[in-house]
Amino acid sequence: MDLKERYFNKIRSERLRLTNSRKAMIEILEDKHLTFKEIQKALANRGFYNVSTIYNNLEFLMEHKMVVEIYINNVKYYDLAMDNPMHSADSHIHVMNKQTNEITEINSPDIFDYLMEHEAFKDLDLEYIRIIVSANKKK
Repeated sequence: MDLKERYFNKIRSERLRLTNSRKAMIEILEDKHLTFKEIQKALANRGFYNVSTIYNNLEFLMEHKMVVEIYINNVKYYDLAMDNPMHSADSHIHVMNKQTNEITEINSPDIFDYLMEHEAFKDLDLEYIRIIVSANKKK
């Protein structure tokens, strides 16, 4: 079963509506980090123009932990989160290459383990850890 089918099955299994616009949004976000405008443009190319529906579907997918919203360099991006081998919906690392605007994901449980066991968090139950790294290529 491919990635998008897992998303579709999750929606169906929770007895939620799997609309054509939700399907299209999941397909568009597969393996990409996109801004709202990029999502809107890609959906318009597929015949989905209603901005309110796009916002509502993003909220729906985030509420059900299928999409995460990330801020990098004051820009909001959306990313599929469920069954992503590089991260969970709650804890992951994104690295933004400022020269190329490319966003890559890092899965490093040892970093999260270190942070969760850090003295600063000893009295806290952490819900999630999201790390954003903005970088330039070394000269």
